[in-house]
Amino acid sequence: MGYAVDKAVPNKEATGTGAEAEDAAQSSQPLQARIRACYDNLPSSERSLADLLLEFPGDITLCSATELAQRAQVSNAAVSRLVRRLGYSGYREAQLEVRNGQESGHPLYLNNSLVRPAGRGDSLDDHITQDLNNLAASFAGVSREDLAAVVSAILKAERVWVLGLRNSYFFASYARRQLILARPDVFLLPTPGQTLMEEMASVGPRDLVLAIGLRRRVPALRKVMEILHSEGVQIAYVTDRRAVATVGYATWAFRCHTRGLSLFDSNVGVISLLNYLCTEVMAEAGEAGRKRLKRIEELLDRSGELDVQN
Repeated sequence: MGYAVDKAVPNKEATGTGAEAEDAAQSSQPLQARIRACYDNLPSSERSLADLLLEFPGDITLCSATELAQRAQVSNAAVSRLVRRLGYSGYREAQLEVRNGQESGHPLYLNNSLVRPAGRGDSLDDHITQDLNNLAASFAGVSREDLAAVVSAILKAERVWVLGLRNSYFFASYARRQLILARPDVFLLPTPGQTLMEEMASVGPRDLVLAIGLRRRVPALRKVMEILHSEGVQIAYVTDRRAVATVGYATWAFRCHTRGLSLFDSNVGVISLLNYLCTEVMAEAGEAGRKRLKRIEELLDRSGELDVQN
């Protein structure tokens, strides 16, 4: 698909059903795909704007049409022409598409030109401030009673299963690594190379599942939590503020603030919450926990697995 340089968008009534089909196909594409489809035939003024949006699509939600034109050093008319050429009814429709992509965690749409490398301007200070705000906001919304209940449930459960899919797998692995120091029978889901249902066959109603589900969540997470809930398994769910359907299957839900300044989420609240839970489990484990930790340290010493001089 392409347009001749400086030629207006074809009139639908004049071009017939072929153009209508092309417009329909174009409207189903995200912003950057639309730009790439006609990039080679863009006039120079619109190409400068297209270059900015290809690199920093998030800018469109931060700026008015006039501000975006100033950043790209083009006229307001060039912005209007490009927006129409891309198949949008207007600038607001393009903004809405990108904003919806940001809400869903689309990494490309989260990028904007206001984020600078550390060491330039105030970007490092902004990064620290955002992390501190997320940390404080995450714990401000946490129920102390729910935290205490989860700690107790972890210690009383016959087995503990820590579930994490996609980017949440890292946090699940971290939590399992800490909990295994305080009590036996803590398992990670899924085991590498295995499907979830094969592992879940061993989960019973006397167990507890610690599920971590951060955006962008996969459909399998909801299905697994639905099955666990239907079988009476308690679920402690660490997630973010955008979770909707999955929260309904949790016995306890902890919504962390994870909004970052740009492409990547800020997960300081998530890791701190998990650290607190694991620390409290160890403290509440009492003598049994201390004996287990002592046994682990003795085995590490005998095996020489750790370099104490390093």
